[in-house]
Amino acid sequence: MSSSSSSTCNLTGSSPPGNSVNGLPDQFLEVEAAGRRQEKQSYVMGLNAVDLDDEGSDTLFTRYSIDSVYLSYLASQYRVRQYTHFLTILKREENAWAERVEKAMDLMPNYTPPVARLVA
Repeated sequence: MSSSSSSTCNLTGSSPPGNSVNGLPDQFLEVEAAGRRQEKQSYVMGLNAVDLDDEGSDTLFTRYSIDSVYLSYLASQYRVRQYTHFLTILKREENAWAERVEKAMDLMPNYTPPVARLVA
């Protein structure tokens, strides 16, 4: 590859050669952005106690697997509590409607709703 062709192609090929931002060529800006992404990834991995080396990766994988299973367990416990609470609310609503039906039936003891005729 000649030096003139390498100087006119950027790393992604997304913009035509010769474009620049703030007087810097596209290739430089893309390399700089890639460097920033790598630095950010290393920083985030460092925060998560993930080392770029393979040392201790099995222990780390095991720890994260156990944490994942435990968090799934906690999430399912929370969902069960939510469903139980929802069922309690539904049961209260059912009981309230049953009381209303009983009161309505007291007003007209011989009346049978059309739905009750279909069910019976």
